[in-house]
Amino acid sequence: MGKRGFAVFAWLALFWSAGAPNAVANVVDDVAQAIGATNLKSIQYSGNGYVFAFGQNYRPDGPYPKFHAKYSRVVDYEKGLSREETVRTQFENPPRGGGGQPLYREARGAAFVNENSPWNGSALALTPHGWAKTARTANPTLTSKTVNGKPMTVVSFTVRGKYKVDGYVNQQNLLEKVETWTPNPILGDMLIETSYSDYRDFAGVKVPMKIVQKQGGFPVLDLTVSEVQPNATANIERPGGPGGAPGPARVESQKIAAGVWYLAGTPDPNSMAVEFKDYTVLIESSVTEERALANMAEVKRLVPHKPVRYHLNSHHHSDHAAGLRAYVAEGVTILTHEMNKPFYERTVLKSPRTLNPDKLSQNPKPAQFVWVKDKHVLTDGNRSLEIYHVDNGHAANLLMSYLPKEKLLFITDIFNQFGEPRPNDPPPGVVTPYYAALGETIRRLNLNVEQIAPSHGKQVVPVAVLNKTLEGTVKAPEVRPLGN
Repeated sequence: MGKRGFAVFAWLALFWSAGAPNAVANVVDDVAQAIGATNLKSIQYSGNGYVFAFGQNYRPDGPYPKFHAKYSRVVDYEKGLSREETVRTQFENPPRGGGGQPLYREARGAAFVNENSPWNGSALALTPHGWAKTARTANPTLTSKTVNGKPMTVVSFTVRGKYKVDGYVNQQNLLEKVETWTPNPILGDMLIETSYSDYRDFAGVKVPMKIVQKQGGFPVLDLTVSEVQPNATANIERPGGPGGAPGPARVESQKIAAGVWYLAGTPDPNSMAVEFKDYTVLIESSVTEERALANMAEVKRLVPHKPVRYHLNSHHHSDHAAGLRAYVAEGVTILTHEMNKPFYERTVLKSPRTLNPDKLSQNPKPAQFVWVKDKHVLTDGNRSLEIYHVDNGHAANLLMSYLPKEKLLFITDIFNQFGEPRPNDPPPGVVTPYYAALGETIRRLNLNVEQIAPSHGKQVVPVAVLNKTLEGTVKAPEVRPLGN
């Protein structure tokens, strides 16, 4: 039993109404002393495990896609800087979901915490040693809870006057879990939960050898730490830009047929607008509410006397559904796959949004949906837009759009055309299962496609680009763990 023990919990119950600021300080000091946080200036650790692609699940009610991973992180507590580096390889077999799948080679990524990050350096408060350092000066409060039959002390404080952080301290004065909530355009006030276990001592600094983080209820990191260097030299370059936050929304419209516009721009993905006799349709949402609103503004500029009546949502992934609530706020009817019904009605529309209220939060409006199963057609007697479900491995609820008169197909994610080589392009002569699924769907439905407008890419391309690719051999990537 730790030196606080059960007597501390009884003392807290007796004096809770008085606030007991000394008790909070004692708990935080005990944690800092136990893990060696007080004099720790930096730390570097690495290990192996799994990472998961947030918001890219195959089904909206399923876990995020899983990848084998090598992971390393260096933290500079004095400067409030951090750099995470990840190497991923394919785990899902067959490939299921997004996250750049299928991976035919190692995929490398880096994430930084600096003064331009959404939380600035305060994000380090989610690490055990950063939590202890931050809690000391953050006017924390104290409660007690029983978690899985274990008594825990919960120390709570607020970062940047907005973000609540709860730290769960066990009887050995070790931090077992940190919870916080951050705004997400799809999930609202999203819970981020990081669990720490199997602490080991490295020259007086205790470090958890097992780290598991969940975001939105599903794991995003499952790491077994193998190497630790306290007070390691932390040469962390400050990258330019806004620390990963999307820039201002910008739309570049290109007329590709009479009454049809390809809406490229930033942030990705692209959308498409289709004019009908009495209304317009916007196909594809965005990764931000701002881009969705910019899309609508551009369509109103292009077709000023007709309302945007329908928005076609291709699937539930975070980069394609983040603007959905903006369309609801504008009174637009949402066309989407019937699989999305529970997720959209219970989570997307009803989750609290206190941290970053969006347009729909500020002006609530009932949502209007058309739930699509296999096929749905919009027509005004002259122009028709055919909407089909695509059986594929990327998203179980994926919809594509086809204009038969124009012989134009709009497709999301399973066919991308960036116009230049990409790091995860398949080897020469290899066809991804996702591309093959699109080709099979076009053949099965007997669609006369001449052009393809991809949601990710730079331009509309002839169908010959897809057909040429499909001449290769369909092959999923090798699944292999990463060594140390």
